[in-house]
Amino acid sequence: MKKFILTILVASLGIMGLISSVQGEMVIASQDDLLGRYEKSDRAFRRLQIGKLVSYFHQRKIDEATVEKDFIRYIFDVNTGELVEEKRQWREGLPDHVAPVISQEQAESMVDGVIRFSRLYIISSETDVFRIEPIPENPCWVVSSNVGKRIVVTIIDAMTGEKLGYGLPPPYEGFSLRGRHEGDCNFWYNHAENARVWFEAMGYSTEMVACPSDGKVQSHIQSDDTAMFYELAHGTSVSFHNNNPDSVSITAAEVETWIASYASMPFTFIGSCGGMCDTSDNTLSYEFRKGYNVDAVSVGYCEMWIPGCEADCWPWAVEWQTEMFSYMYQGYTVGYAFDRANLAVPACADTNNCMRIIGDTQMTFIPPVTRSLCGDVYDGYKGPLAMNARDYYIRCDITVPSADTLTIYYSTGLAFMNDSKITSQGTLNADGSWGQIRFAVEGDSTKGMAFTGQLRMQNGGQIKIYE
Repeated sequence: MKKFILTILVASLGIMGLISSVQGEMVIASQDDLLGRYEKSDRAFRRLQIGKLVSYFHQRKIDEATVEKDFIRYIFDVNTGELVEEKRQWREGLPDHVAPVISQEQAESMVDGVIRFSRLYIISSETDVFRIEPIPENPCWVVSSNVGKRIVVTIIDAMTGEKLGYGLPPPYEGFSLRGRHEGDCNFWYNHAENARVWFEAMGYSTEMVACPSDGKVQSHIQSDDTAMFYELAHGTSVSFHNNNPDSVSITAAEVETWIASYASMPFTFIGSCGGMCDTSDNTLSYEFRKGYNVDAVSVGYCEMWIPGCEADCWPWAVEWQTEMFSYMYQGYTVGYAFDRANLAVPACADTNNCMRIIGDTQMTFIPPVTRSLCGDVYDGYKGPLAMNARDYYIRCDITVPSADTLTIYYSTGLAFMNDSKITSQGTLNADGSWGQIRFAVEGDSTKGMAFTGQLRMQNGGQIKIYE
């Protein structure tokens, strides 16, 4: 199995190209023909259509209290009317009505800092973000506030007024404690562990690291085996805080330097708060992709800390990535998996647009992808090497097997590292009839050879480039 680095990078406290935002609407069954076939209640559903699929999502509420993790979801094919998915998660034994003794104003007056928003919740035993034990039976006020540059999520029993503890804030921008002594490097453990499990299932051996050193991060960026990279951290589009004693943050400039002579990272999940708000040059997304929109894709958060995303999407973040990873595991393209995650959790799409994607959305990750070409390579298996306006990095010998053909198309570059070579036991076709093909050596693209025309080798021919 290929290596995958899953990094829990925490503050001590705390299709090609970009898929644009989509906007939903609220409907009831009597107003919608598709929904009305299956749903007979007068509950309000959020309707969200992406391509030929449309989802209807109802978040359960009892009076003004949101029932965490309880929902009803239908997904239909709008072309055929087929019901693609129906899922219901609904707890038994909850009251018909909720009348808090403690008012919203009273709850807000009990917390420090500047109030951002407050919501009334019935907290689930499976909660990912309201981490208190035991799980309260009473409804609770969840109050988000700014204390200096920190986000603090305070949980208050709405019946007794008792302050029960604190929730898990989302990654946000501009805050980092410089050390571990006050902190908890497993702050977002559930999110990272969820991703680790899914990527192990997909065939990528996983190293999960809390507060990694710069060297640890660099070692996986400078790897031919690490094909997928996950980070969840405070930060921006240009850096994330690893909060290791030897470093405060990892910057896009460092990623650019480290990845220079390596292939782009096929899959990067950027969980910094503002990580995917900007994907232009000199950002994390751009540098992990090396600017390519082929053979590389990045997914992640944009401003998860703003009230709309924190209140509506953040409590569902683990479910959202579960949906995406599960479809990737089934062999669907990452773009399709991203869409299905948004359809499953519309609060993360819609007008909030909390989740973003850019790059090669047609990539699949089953079977596991690699960053370097090694071993047998032929058309139908790792090949042909198509016109991708990118370099392929050859760090170990590759062979075209007997009776097979490998085609290298124009505008393709092969960078040979570690004294490696191509051997053809079958047929190697390098078709440069419409543009140049480059065979270069490590660290110096001026050495090697470039040609326009056609190079054809058969039966044991070799290409080896010397410095």
